[in-house]
Amino acid sequence: MMAVSQRSFADVSVVEGHNEEQDIANLESENARLGVDTVFSEQKHAYVLTFPWNFPGIIEQFENSYRPLPDSAFWSRFVENSRSVVDFNNLFREFHQFCSIPDAEGIERICEGKLAATVNQSVERIHFHGLDIEMANLTVNQPSVKVLNVEIAHGLNVERNTNGSEDEYTVSQSSVLGAPTNYYVPKNDNRHFLDFLEDDHRPYCVAVTALIESPMKMFVQNQNYSKIIFGSDDNETVKNVVRFETNLRWSDLASILPTENKKSLKWKITDFNNLMNENPHF
Repeated sequence: MMAVSQRSFADVSVVEGHNEEQDIANLESENARLGVDTVFSEQKHAYVLTFPWNFPGIIEQFENSYRPLPDSAFWSRFVENSRSVVDFNNLFREFHQFCSIPDAEGIERICEGKLAATVNQSVERIHFHGLDIEMANLTVNQPSVKVLNVEIAHGLNVERNTNGSEDEYTVSQSSVLGAPTNYYVPKNDNRHFLDFLEDDHRPYCVAVTALIESPMKMFVQNQNYSKIIFGSDDNETVKNVVRFETNLRWSDLASILPTENKKSLKWKITDFNNLMNENPHF
């Protein structure tokens, strides 16, 4: 009879001939041979900086200019109780996802037109040079969403290209529920005096600037995905300043009762880390 030898496995796998330092040296040599970028150069990669990164100076500027509104303030309660915070979380996550896919149509859907065009052009430039934007730490609900500032432009639309020229309006200042408000009335006003009864009459363009803290972040990979040359994929929580806007009816502003299953107020991102200088309406 043939003897059958018993097979057993060691607790630790042993791979002969593996040298990690040699592998790194070989990769660096291969990258040099192929001309793959391994270090970020502000001069060579200036196009990367056109993306709305959360540069420290931008975050400091907003934190020095505004203090987060207390939870008891009207607009903090409005964002929470109207369930706008749900939209803010979704838009923030989708922005990261659409930039990393990339999905230009997705960006156009969640962002105001001028911002969408600028972001898509930036992403396209980065890909044109062989680099890639990636996302780390997908997070559905961000750890912190704080309201920094609220402004209202009565009579204007979120989409900047529909507002015409500023000299077409007579402008006056006031406030609504503590938020500074500019009232824009067309000089050649041919609106019907009962237009406020129409369901689609949403004259209050409300802008909420929020400070969002999250571990979700973007970074740039080199041409062969062997190295991150800008940003990081660690788990550290970072801050971003995001401007959200929507057009509302007067009745929408009273939506502060903490009830569930409220319909979306159809917010859009109009600026991200001040890429558009807060995206003026004109």
